[in-house]
Amino acid sequence: MPPRRAASLSRVPAPDTDAEAPTPGLAARDTAPTAGAAHAHAVGVETAQRWRNLLCVGLMALIAGMCALPAGPSFNPGKPYQYLLVLTLYLPALILGFSRFERWRELARRPLMPWLMALFVWSTISLAWTNASRPLDEILRTLSVLVFLFAWMHGVGADPRRQRGMLVTGAGVLAVTAVAAMIRFAVQPPPDGRVIGFGVMANANLIAAAMGAGFLWLWPWRFQARWQRLLKWLAMAAMVACLVLADSRSAWAALFGAVFVLLAIRRNERAWQRLLGLGVVALGVAAAAYPELSERGWSFRPQIMQYAWALFEQHPWLGLGQGARFTIPVQGGMGMDQVHTHNLFTQVAVEIGLPGLLLWSIVWLGLGWRAWRHRDDAIGRVVLALWVFASVMVQFDLPHLIDSPRPGWLIIWLPLALSLSLPAASTGPPRTR
Repeated sequence: MPPRRAASLSRVPAPDTDAEAPTPGLAARDTAPTAGAAHAHAVGVETAQRWRNLLCVGLMALIAGMCALPAGPSFNPGKPYQYLLVLTLYLPALILGFSRFERWRELARRPLMPWLMALFVWSTISLAWTNASRPLDEILRTLSVLVFLFAWMHGVGADPRRQRGMLVTGAGVLAVTAVAAMIRFAVQPPPDGRVIGFGVMANANLIAAAMGAGFLWLWPWRFQARWQRLLKWLAMAAMVACLVLADSRSAWAALFGAVFVLLAIRRNERAWQRLLGLGVVALGVAAAAYPELSERGWSFRPQIMQYAWALFEQHPWLGLGQGARFTIPVQGGMGMDQVHTHNLFTQVAVEIGLPGLLLWSIVWLGLGWRAWRHRDDAIGRVVLALWVFASVMVQFDLPHLIDSPRPGWLIIWLPLALSLSLPAASTGPPRTR
C-alpha cells in the first residue's frame, strides 16, 4: 500500500508557481461553499451512521424479542414485541430510507429483488378477492418483510464484522433461550413430552426452526481463543439438544441435510471423515428412535396435501387471496381441522395462485443457486445452510410466507437478507473469516 500511495502522489502535477495568485477575498468566497458542503456531507454521513447503528439494535431486538417477549393468539407477536420493533427497527429504517430515496432503489436493484417485488405486488393485488378479516394487516405484514430486508442491507450490509457480530450474538441469544427452555422442560414436562420455547416460540416446531437456524449461524465461523471455541461448541450443543427434545422430525431431517451439505462442500479428507461419522450417527439415532417415530406416522400430511391440491384446483390462477381463511378437515385420531396446508409451497399456491407460486419459486431457487456459487465465502455458506434447512422443513411445517416476525423469518427471510451483500458473481478468493 505505501509504495502505491507514493506513486499516485508522484503523478499529481506540481503547482504552477508562475500562475497569478488569486485575490484573498475571492479565494475565501470560493472555498467557503466547498468547506460548508464538506461539513454538511460529514454531518449527513455521521447521522446516517447513527441510524444504521440503531437498525442493528432493532435487528437484534427482532431476534431477542422472539425468544422472550409474550405472544398473542396463534403465536403471533404480542403488542410489546410489535411496539419494540416499531421504535427500534421499522421507524429508523423508514426515516433512513425516505431521507434518501436512492437507498430504496439500491435495494430494488439487488439480485432477485425485482422478482420478490413482483411477488409482493401480486400478493397485495390478491387482497381484492381475499376473505381475510383484516386485509390491512396483510399489507402491514408485506411491508414489515420489505422493511426488514432494507434494514439488514443498510444496517449490516457487506460489513464482515457486523455480519459476524449479528449472527454470533443472535446465536448466543438463541443458545441461552435453549438452556432456559430445557430447564423449564425438566421442571415442568409438557403433556406431549416436547420442549417448547417462550413467546412466539412457544411451539415445538417453531423453537426447533429457531434452534436449527442458530446452530447454522455459528457453524462457519472460526475463533482463535480457546474459550471462544469452547463457548461456540457449548452453544451449538445446547441448540441441538433443544431441537432434539422438540421432537420435530422435519427439523431433524432439515438439520441433517444442512450439516451434510456444509461438510460435503469442504472437499478435504477430514471433512469426509466427519461426513461418514455424521451418517453413522444419523443411522444410529434413526434406528433407536424408529419405534417412537413410526408411532406418530405421517401426521395426516398426505391427507392434508390432497385437500390442499383440491383447493388449488378450484382457483389455480388467482388463488384465494393473501391471508385467506380456509379449513382442511382431517379425519382420524387427531380430530382437529387444519387452517393451513403444513407446506409452504402449497400454502402459497392456495393463497396467491400459480403466478405467486412461480414468482416465489424463482426467488427461492435463485437464492439457492447464488448461495451455492458463493459457498467458499462464510456468508455464502450460512445462506446455503439455511436454504437447505428451510427447503426441507417447510415441506412439513412453517407454511406461511408473508407473515409477522416469527421463527420462520430466521430461515426464510434472513438468508435472503444475507444474500443481498453477496456480489452478483463469485469472483476472487474467499473472504477472510
